[in-house]
Amino acid sequence: MSNEFRESKYLNESGSKRGNWYMNRLDYFQFHEYPAYKKHKLFSLLLGIFFYFLGIKVLNVSLLGFIPCLYLCYVALFTFNLLRTKRCRYRGYFLYPARIVKFFRSIEIEVDLQDFDSVATMSKK
Repeated sequence: MSNEFRESKYLNESGSKRGNWYMNRLDYFQFHEYPAYKKHKLFSLLLGIFFYFLGIKVLNVSLLGFIPCLYLCYVALFTFNLLRTKRCRYRGYFLYPARIVKFFRSIEIEVDLQDFDSVATMSKK
């Protein structure tokens, strides 16, 4: 019975209670792979891991030095996640550089807002 109802993790997606879920095209967009896509994906993962371990070592010395390491780890790992899923919010994210979101918008996949999934999404609001 608990599997019949919508879970909180699907709040940003549209669909029926038991049907197929699809992305809310009014809030999110998908983007294409670009020539340096795999290199940036690997680089962001390695940077995130590096700043994580660097932050742990810096935390033993200073809390103020830990904050930049934590922020850089957040940006690197969040970029890795965006590159892995290839979808991003139109409005951006909390403390995430708008410049990176603008870059993803420049390689956005064009979507027809009059197809069935988009019309169903617009009628939910």
